[in-house]
Amino acid sequence: MKSSVKHSLFANRNFSLFFFGQSLSTIGDGFQQIAIIYLIFDMGGRGSEMAFSQLSLFLPRIIILLLAGVVVDRLNAKQIIWITDLFRFAIISILVLLLSFDSLTFLLLYILLSLSGLASGFFYPAFNSIVPSLVEVAELERANAWVQSISQTAIFIGPPLAGVVISNFGVTTGFIINGLSYLIACLTGILIKNKENIVDKMKESHIIKDFLDGFQQVWNAKWLRTILVVNLLGGLAVVGPLQIILPLYSKEVLKIGTSQMGIVMAAFGIGSVLGMMMISKLKTKYKTLRMFYILEIFQGIILCFVAIPSLIIVIFAIGIVGILNGIASIIMISKIQSNVPLNNLGRTMSFVSLASFGAVPISQLLSGWLSGFIPLNVVFIFSSGLLLISGLFGVIVSKRNSTDKAKRLYDNETIEG
Repeated sequence: MKSSVKHSLFANRNFSLFFFGQSLSTIGDGFQQIAIIYLIFDMGGRGSEMAFSQLSLFLPRIIILLLAGVVVDRLNAKQIIWITDLFRFAIISILVLLLSFDSLTFLLLYILLSLSGLASGFFYPAFNSIVPSLVEVAELERANAWVQSISQTAIFIGPPLAGVVISNFGVTTGFIINGLSYLIACLTGILIKNKENIVDKMKESHIIKDFLDGFQQVWNAKWLRTILVVNLLGGLAVVGPLQIILPLYSKEVLKIGTSQMGIVMAAFGIGSVLGMMMISKLKTKYKTLRMFYILEIFQGIILCFVAIPSLIIVIFAIGIVGILNGIASIIMISKIQSNVPLNNLGRTMSFVSLASFGAVPISQLLSGWLSGFIPLNVVFIFSSGLLLISGLFGVIVSKRNSTDKAKRLYDNETIEG
């Protein structure tokens, strides 16, 4: 029996259903991303309409994210996932109907996108907290590697496939495929049987009180607080430079064409997937929070090489940063999932998600601002420095405990550094 554990992950019916459904759903997100761009152009919109559409998706997600974690803990991650997928299917269906009758306006589009963003705010804490209720502890890291690779892989499959479909069959077809992906994910979610959370005590309390208690408990756990700070700083350092500066850098400094730019932009995602798949080869003694912080430092060092205006060096540097980031993210998520009680995992993951999502607009704005008065390659040097600082902060804080252990959430047990 023990010899089969290593190969049993996809023999687990519940995990397979979850993985299959959410893979389709995430590819559907890629269709939505491209379909929205085509739709706005078809409706005569320009940059401002594009910005409002992204804001409509992003703001509701951020606003609801923290309270959504409490809701996930009160109910069940499985229920939240299939309900939000069903809700998003309904939203896309309404959008398709409005398009069919030529009745869609920008105001209606923003409202529908806001509702979709609201559903996403509930979805992500549930998505990030369900895995421990689907697999055994021995399979947690491998399961997380597969699950977290979904979004990175979908980056390569969704948008290019959507571009082909929409250019040949129209934007409405793109949204229909997007909606069907949510429906299939909803149906597979309903079929999942996961471990139930113990929520009797929580049902007697209030959501706001649960949220405040959750924040206090997370912040009082030094190891979790350090992870959140390092994760936030890492997001600030990487997101903006890779999303905003890298395309400009590729065009204005590297002087490369569209096809080569596609390779540059894909390098981080490909590296991340490779890193996530490599985690199972890493010895257990290296899968510690200390290693998570050390990997942040190495990412900072490697990212500095992107400032060298050489296409080969840039691609390899970004790819290696992606690999290190993939390994680090699985270590972080697995540590949290294996050391936080299931009935508190939803709100804990909502704080982690907020640190990630919250860094996005700030990093993008800072990158855009910096690009206005300093050379583009210098932005990557600043980014590299911030990553180094975040990793060093984590190492220094964890070093204060000579045994490389941190207090476990809500009790006096300890976890490996």
